[in-house]
Amino acid sequence: MLAHIVLAPLVLFAALRSVRLVKNYLTARKFGLPIILLPVSFEDLWWIPLRPLFSWVERLPFGLGNWYLYTEMGWPMIDGNRSVLRYGENFVLCAPSGIQIATAYGPGLEHVLKNHKSWPQPGAQSQLFAFYGQNVTSTNGAEWQRHRKITATAFNENSMREVWTDAVERTKQLDLPTKQDRSLKEIRSTFDILAMSLGFILDNVFLTVATNGVTSVPDYLLPKTLLRLKVSLNEFKKYMEEFVLHQMRLSNQEGIKSRTKSLLEGMVNANEAEKRSGDNRFTKQYLSESELYGNLFVFNLAGFETTASTMTFALSYLAGNIHVQEWVTEEVDQHYTNSDDRDYEKVYPKLVRCLAVMHETLRLASPAPLLVRTPTIVDEIPVITATGEKSIAIPPGVMVGMNGYGAHLSPRWGHDADKFNPSRFVTSSEKGEESLRVPDIGMFLPWLGGSRVCPGKKFSQVEFVAIVAQILSHYRIEPLLKWGEDDETARHRLLSVLDDKFFHVSAHLKRPDDAGVRFVPRMRA
Repeated sequence: MLAHIVLAPLVLFAALRSVRLVKNYLTARKFGLPIILLPVSFEDLWWIPLRPLFSWVERLPFGLGNWYLYTEMGWPMIDGNRSVLRYGENFVLCAPSGIQIATAYGPGLEHVLKNHKSWPQPGAQSQLFAFYGQNVTSTNGAEWQRHRKITATAFNENSMREVWTDAVERTKQLDLPTKQDRSLKEIRSTFDILAMSLGFILDNVFLTVATNGVTSVPDYLLPKTLLRLKVSLNEFKKYMEEFVLHQMRLSNQEGIKSRTKSLLEGMVNANEAEKRSGDNRFTKQYLSESELYGNLFVFNLAGFETTASTMTFALSYLAGNIHVQEWVTEEVDQHYTNSDDRDYEKVYPKLVRCLAVMHETLRLASPAPLLVRTPTIVDEIPVITATGEKSIAIPPGVMVGMNGYGAHLSPRWGHDADKFNPSRFVTSSEKGEESLRVPDIGMFLPWLGGSRVCPGKKFSQVEFVAIVAQILSHYRIEPLLKWGEDDETARHRLLSVLDDKFFHVSAHLKRPDDAGVRFVPRMRA
């Protein structure tokens, strides 16, 4: 009797999911694309904590466990372009929870990105980082435009000048390993410069999403991990409250025009200016308190987590590709190291190769492996199959997953698509002047594209170039050698570690202790 009581709900649950899977499969067949059947999906929140318990599924014979890969939220980061080579640039992931068309086909990606009003984010994805409040990444339509108006104001040339100067000064203070060996894990921690409170939130971000109401639960009812998470969430919110209150006081003082010193200050000041304008009588154009906190958190996240990830990969790629490093250092010495004037406006536009390194790093180690959208009305997108290009109609509710890694590692980039080669992003004029070769929207997705391009795109580029220029002007970066290794063996080991990554807010290494780099001070003539 007890067994029946326990098993009955499980049998009913399995039966309902089986019916949904069959129903979705019949719908998926209409697209005429390869179909991969999944018993569960990363959209099933209950599956996320249980997934590690089923890692043995991947080792099942005859490909019976191939589906397991696609139940990981960031599966393209692990997969690279293997699925694209096996199934094509478009295939269907069919699960009881829904249908997702995974596409790495440029024209299809471009269509979705350029038509963002009719291709919004689904609710689950948009709310991933909205636990402090709605923000520029969690909203769509008119609400997104309101958030965009305030946040974009902070990204002006004054902010770029400030981030250039600040990045150079912070890099000078970095504890780079010149006398001792450090693993990539320790190198990563060098760039993890945000407060520990936010660091713990990011380490447990998916737990935070699943337990969004944790801050209202009494402490004595929470296990140790959730209690620490609650403390971290509250501490970071207090930090934001104090920061906003201080900045509002400065902004509202009559006769005082405080110079914006940071992006976050610029955002608060822009919001206060919007409050004081006369345009809010009928519709609110400024951000509420929770919305301001939501945007402050998102930009903190983007400004620190992705910077740490990108810098770790970029410096490691340079260490593993000495010829590329020498090519970039040549530019740095010409326009930065040996220059008496390191002013942002004069130097930054000339460091094209440094910027190309960032683009190539983000092509191989993009922080956003899968971007999901769904249409508000039936819309057609171009796909490519074995018989050629065609268009398929996508109804509302069917997801399109933009496979960033499939697009970035596509043979369309050339025979060396899987190799680190920043020169692919550089073009030279007849006079020998170099400039950045910007790829098509559908081929390169780190900052998205179209109207919803990341507002912090240039901010991140200026910061990256400043850090790389400052480091390469003083150091040569080399892979760590294990006992008995030669340079070539160490280089291959380093690149192998860089290939083995996973998604957790951004790109992370699975085996960061298995390789490292060292910074050798350069001898000046």
